[in-house]
Amino acid sequence: MHDVVVIGAGLAGAAATLRLTDAGKSVILIEARGRTGGRSYSRGIGDGAEVMEFGGSWITPWHDRMQSLAARFDIGLRPTHAVVERRWHDGETLRTDAPVAPVKRAAFDAGMAAIRQDALDMHDTTGRWHNGSPWADTSTADYLRAKAVPDSVVHEFMAWWAISGSGDPARINPLDPLYFASHHDGTLDGMMAILTHTIEGGVGTLTGRAISASGAEVILGDAVAEVGDRGDHVVLRLSSGRLVQGRHVIVAVAVNALVTIRFDPPLRPAQRRLTQERHKGRAVKMLLRVSGVSPGILVTGEAEGLRWMFSERLLTDGSTAIIGFGLHGEIGDPSFAAVSSAVKRFVPEATLLSHDWHDWGADPFSSGTWVSHGLGQSPLFAGPEWAPIGRVHFATSDIAPRESGWFEGAGVAGEAAADAILAARSIP
Repeated sequence: MHDVVVIGAGLAGAAATLRLTDAGKSVILIEARGRTGGRSYSRGIGDGAEVMEFGGSWITPWHDRMQSLAARFDIGLRPTHAVVERRWHDGETLRTDAPVAPVKRAAFDAGMAAIRQDALDMHDTTGRWHNGSPWADTSTADYLRAKAVPDSVVHEFMAWWAISGSGDPARINPLDPLYFASHHDGTLDGMMAILTHTIEGGVGTLTGRAISASGAEVILGDAVAEVGDRGDHVVLRLSSGRLVQGRHVIVAVAVNALVTIRFDPPLRPAQRRLTQERHKGRAVKMLLRVSGVSPGILVTGEAEGLRWMFSERLLTDGSTAIIGFGLHGEIGDPSFAAVSSAVKRFVPEATLLSHDWHDWGADPFSSGTWVSHGLGQSPLFAGPEWAPIGRVHFATSDIAPRESGWFEGAGVAGEAAADAILAARSIP
C-alpha cells in the first residue's frame, strides 16, 4: 500500500507528488490521459519541431512557485517580447494609428477611462472572486451595457476578455480582466506588463520533469472511476478494473472533470453542484506559425472569431510564433483557410504556415480551460467546501487559495494538500 495516491498528473498533482516524495513518502500517480501535464500540453506544431505550449503559458513576477520549480529543474524563463507595434481591427478596418477613427476617438477614450477606473478600484482588493465589487453579481454583457460605452469599447473589452474572462459574457461577471488590469496601470493593454515570462519548453515539460524527478510510480491512460474511503485507507477502482490502495488520496483533477469519478462517501452538496454546473472557462488558444512577421505585434478586434493576437517570438526555423485567442463557440471554423483569413485581417503581411490548438472544452478530463466562475458560483469554490473529506484531499488550480486559474495556483494547491497529509499522524 502506498502512502498517498495522487489522481491527476497536471501541475497540481506533480507539485503534490514532489512535495511528498521529497519527504520520503511513497506515492503512486494516476492519470487518465496517456500523457502527463494536465491542462498544460507541450508539443510541436505543424512541420516545426520546436515545442510550444497549448495550455496556459504566462507567469507573472509574483509567481514564485513557478519560478522556483523552473530553477530546480534547470528550465529557463523566457521574457515576453515587448509590444513594439499596436493594431486594432473593428471587424471591417485594420487600424495601425489609433483604435478608432478620429471622429469616434473622444467617445472611445471616455469609455476606456470609465473601465480603467473600475479596474483601479480593484487594486489591493482580495481578488477577482471575492472583493465586494458592485459588479460581482452582474454579467459582463450587462456591465458593458450599464457603462453605456460605444461598440468600439465593447470590442476592445471583449478582445481582452478572451484571454482573461474566457467564457460566455452573459454568464460571467467582468471582474477578471478588471482585476488583472489593476495590477499595472488599470488599462487593458497594461495586462501585457504583468505577463512577463513563459516557461522554456512549456509548462508540460516542467510538469514532466517534476514527476520524473519524484521517482513516483506513474499509471497513464487509466482513469479513476471510484474513490472509496474505508476509514483507515482509501481504495480506488480504475477504468481498467485495477484496484489501487493508499493511506490518503489527493484528487488533483479539474473540477469540471470530477463528474467522471464516483466518491464514497459522496462529495459535499456544493461540490456536487459545481461538478454538475461546471465552471464557465471556454477560451480557445490558437498557436500559429507564420512567415513575414516580426515579434512584438499586438492586435485586438474581430477576425473569424479570434479577438486577440500577439506575435510572440521567432522560432528556430525562422518562422514567427503567433498566439491567438477567441471564445469557444465563436470560432466556427478552425480550418487552415479560416485561420489564414483571420491572420490576413490582423497581420496582412503574414503568411500562415501551420496552426494547431487543443480543444480543452471537448477534452473529457478538463471540460474547459482555466477556471472562470459563473454568476452565483463563487461560494461553490470557497475553501471550506474543498477541505479534506476523511482521507480524500483536493488540489487543483480551480480551487487554489491564491492565484486561482494560474499554474501558480496549481502549485500552491498541490503543495498545500501534500503538507496537510504530511501533518497527519496516520503516515509515520
